[in-house]
Amino acid sequence: MKNLRKALALSLIALSTWGCGRGSQAHASPPPDSEPLRQLLVQQKQQTGVRAILAGVWVGDQEVLRLALGESMTSVPAQVDMRVRIGGVSETMLATLFLRLVERGTVHLDDKVSRWLPNLLAADQVTLNMLIKNTAGYKDYVPNPDFIQLVTSQPFRTITRTEIYHYASLESGGTLAYPPGTNQAYSHTDFTVLADCLEHATGKSMADLYQQEIFSTVPLAQTGYSTTPDLPSPLHAFSSDRGVYEDATFWNPSWTGDSGPVYSTLADLRSWSKAFGQGQLLSPASLAELLRNPNSGPPSDTYFASGFIVNGGWYLQNPGFNGYSGAFAYLPAQDITLVLYSTAGENPNSDGQAFGILKKLAALVAPQNPITF
Repeated sequence: MKNLRKALALSLIALSTWGCGRGSQAHASPPPDSEPLRQLLVQQKQQTGVRAILAGVWVGDQEVLRLALGESMTSVPAQVDMRVRIGGVSETMLATLFLRLVERGTVHLDDKVSRWLPNLLAADQVTLNMLIKNTAGYKDYVPNPDFIQLVTSQPFRTITRTEIYHYASLESGGTLAYPPGTNQAYSHTDFTVLADCLEHATGKSMADLYQQEIFSTVPLAQTGYSTTPDLPSPLHAFSSDRGVYEDATFWNPSWTGDSGPVYSTLADLRSWSKAFGQGQLLSPASLAELLRNPNSGPPSDTYFASGFIVNGGWYLQNPGFNGYSGAFAYLPAQDITLVLYSTAGENPNSDGQAFGILKKLAALVAPQNPITF
């Protein structure tokens, strides 16, 4: 499935370069004029051929721009309060949730997977912290050709964790991508194994943990956890992955495991960006761990932290999920949030456009902090 492959691309680029970064006190710049931003988005919609764009720009506490362009469905205009599947932005929430449980002593960074899932491959070598940092060595199941064939041929089918572990080669006789803790590679598998361990450790479902630790704490009233096709008040998404242009809004999201189970709105993602990026739900020590470069190599401008990319001072995610293309960026030094989701038009080249458009927005809003990958 082409969209599955695209979901990986930019994160894998980020993993090719390493560096270090820490949060800093936000000092908001004067808000920019919204009209050039609006003109840019209108221009980009025309040039990329996307069906719809939802976009929001915030500087400090001021909303500079929140708009919807195009159609959700035929003759149904896109609206700014429509929900989208946020894909990998969920990983920023999972990382924060995990570290909140660590702070309470419910789990520990160095707990081994074998404490809860002893039958998984290398379970006695992989720690929970390796999972959130993507250094566990577990193969990513998403690029597996057999998995792509399964999801493409049966897009409404529920994919279970047991099946995910099978396609990730985590059963007896399976193989690792590399010895645990010796490398880093983006892996949807790692997030799914981490969530499985957290459910065992707490006796609660991930839906309950997200509600308890994230949604009701920030709070995020228009945000939810879903591993079923149900999606309330959505911006409809479309895909050509199956050889025909079709509505993909209600394709089953369970294939993403626990790397993309959340849906949300522009406004709620702004609330989340500040809580996440400023570590409002974490202690200073936990925030430092959230942001830590697991490679600890020479200083550089780009690295993958805990479910997100650090680049040029920005904290970034770039999901692609069941017809949605997304881009999420927070610049803590200036308290700037950019959120953009697009849906594909009939030309397949219009898929995966959100991050490129967001980079152009960032160049206007924060020219001194360009996004460089």
